Amino acid sequence: MKWFAVIGAVALATVSASAQQKNADDPGVAKTRSAYQAAAGAQDAGGMAKLYAPDGVEMPPNAPAVKGRAAIEAFHKAFSKQWMVHGMTLAATETKVMGDTAYDVGTYKQGLMPQSGGGIINDSGKYIVLLKKDASGTWWITHAIYNSDNPPPGAPAKK
Repeated sequence: MKWFAVIGAVALATVSASAQQKNADDPGVAKTRSAYQAAAGAQDAGGMAKLYAPDGVEMPPNAPAVKGRAAIEAFHKAFSKQWMVHGMTLAATETKVMGDTAYDVGTYKQGLMPQSGGGIINDSGKYIVLLKKDASGTWWITHAIYNSDNPPPGAPAKK
């Protein structure tokens, strides 16, 4: 009977360690996240778009979804004509890899300054990114959605 308990404990420890590994940050996903953060911080619309799968979808707040690298690049070019980004940071809170697919959930912080003038608006929010790994081991963003914790400009602040 004791060996049953030992085998059971070993099996449980193995499953637990495996589950912890799968929830740990994946180096490839982290590389894609870092590249996105750098491109967003530099307002490099083409650099952001190149991280998406060819048919990738970005779902920005207060705007329709944009599909495909060209549309994603155009969206970010238009955004940069309205806003200057300062100090973009992404912080993953949960990353899970399941074979050649993954999701990355986290928070972001950035300063936004209107191109038309005015002070910097401190923005923070959350994101969910779905990724797919190709045969070369490169992770591509297939879907990304994010939204601010702040009310939209002009909206009354929560009390």
